[in-house]
Formats: sequence, C-alpha cells, structure tokens
Amino acid sequence: PQALYDKPLPRAKSLVGLPLAVFNGQLRVNGERMRIDSWVGSQNHNWGSQHTDHYAYGQVAGFDNAPDSFLEIATARIRLGPLWTPWMTPLVLRHDGREYALNGLGRALRNRGRFGYFDWHFTAEDDAVRIVGRIHAPREFFVGLRYYNPPGGDKCCLNSKLAACELTLAERRGGNTQILTTAHRAAFEILSDDFTAHGVELRA
Repeated sequence: PQALYDKPLPRAKSLVGLPLAVFNGQLRVNGERMRIDSWVGSQNHNWGSQHTDHYAYGQVAGFDNAPDSFLEIATARIRLGPLWTPWMTPLVLRHDGREYALNGLGRALRNRGRFGYFDWHFTAEDDAVRIVGRIHAPREFFVGLRYYNPPGGDKCCLNSKLAACELTLAERRGGNTQILTTAHRAAFEILSDDFTAHGVELRA
C-alpha cells in the first residue's frame, strides 16, 4: 500500500515503476549476440535498510492467455528481535481493466500462502473476489545468489524467471470465474538463511 512507503516498516520497499514494459536491443553472452525484439517484462526497483528476512516473491508480466494482465505477490515474514511475525501474503492483480489490490496489512495477514522448494500455493480474497494460485518450477530452473544484507551477513536468494503460474479468479457477485495461466513467464524468488538444503549451486 502506498502509505507504507513513508513508514519505517517494512524496512525493504518494492516498486514496479513500469508494469508490462517492452524491451528492445541486444545481449551479448559469452561472445554470442542475442537480439531482444519487443520482449515484455517489467521495470522494478527495490531498496531499504535491510532485506526482508524470509519470503517468496512472484510476478507475471502477461499470462499466456491474458497478455495484458499483471500479477505481483509475496508471502513473507520478518524478524522483530527474537520473534517472527506471522506470514503475510499481499497480492495485486491487474486484469481486464480492473485492479484487485489485496495488499493492505490486515488483508495480507488474512490471505494465505505456503511455499517450499520449489512450489508455492496462495489464496487472497475479500468480499468481492477470491484469487487462488500456484507458482512452481523445477530446481534446475533456479539460479542461486548470495545477497549481502546491509545490517551485516548474507541471505540466500533463489531466482527463476521461467516458472509456471496458474491463477483462478472468482468474483463473488455474478459468479464469474476465469483461469489465467502461463507455462514459463512467471518470476519466482525465494530468500532465506538456508544455503544448502535446496540443492541449488550459488553462482555469485
């Protein structure tokens, strides 16, 4: 929610400056040139005084059957001294000209999300809508990275840009239900203190 950007918590902030951005140009990898011609993605910015302690983060910039729709979701908890907060699952879906913003603090606490290596199920709902989804990918679709944490120490980040997502959007009035899917266009990131149990080699 916009009001939290000026608050001390959460200490990590995330902003999608340009959903459904279109990229053109080229990449050179190991001497090979790859042309980028109207690739759809997003422009994002993260900042703050420390990383969120434990989270799964997901984003879909265009579903296979709904290319103009955009999903952003997280399931996260933070440490306050020796204690952990409950899990929170804020979700925002922009679809078919509407925005479903289920991301207020109270709503995020009531939403449900559970994830492991490498599968994530979530439910977000209010009086108008119920959104149920899954984001998942095989282990080999993830890269492992070591994230320096500003207060000190490191976090382990597992990141994939090739995950699958299935989303069911059910409106409570009128009974309209839609299913949005993508086979490999979902971003799926996990941050934790675990550097070994996931079995993903750290590349950086």
